[in-house]
Amino acid sequence: MTERQPVPMPSSPDTLLTPREHYVMDRVVCGDNDRQIGHLLGISPQTVTHYVHGVCLKLGVPNRTAAAVWYDLRHGQPATEDGRQPPHEPLSPQERRVIELVAEGVGDPQIAAHLGVSFSSVRQYLLSVRRKLDAPNRTAAAVEYYRQERALSHMKKTGGDNEG
Repeated sequence: MTERQPVPMPSSPDTLLTPREHYVMDRVVCGDNDRQIGHLLGISPQTVTHYVHGVCLKLGVPNRTAAAVWYDLRHGQPATEDGRQPPHEPLSPQERRVIELVAEGVGDPQIAAHLGVSFSSVRQYLLSVRRKLDAPNRTAAAVEYYRQERALSHMKKTGGDNEG
């Protein structure tokens, strides 16, 4: 297997995405599906899919999950204002590896091959991660995982949680 590349984090200006694409990505980050987003915007789910695909192309990422993680890292709330705490039940090392691969845009069959586990094991790990992070889907779970990682990193740097 070839070596994995990290999720690209372009440093392009905020004008890279249109206002409509920003709105769609805000909803993708929240875990909304294309049908839900389409309903909010009064457009078809296929049009939402087209917007998400366009964002993926602009950002140079493989799929909506990688785009959502990139988007939240760039446009989400800073760790100092996030207010989130680590999950009540910590992720296992294998669950962490799975969600990190998901965030990079790697598909379940490739994750299974990379980790040397079955496809159904990958699905079970993802269900467990979603439950622990209280996320409605894999995209929201990946975003939440990195939000919590930022919050933990901030806490380690400042010696505590949000003081002030």
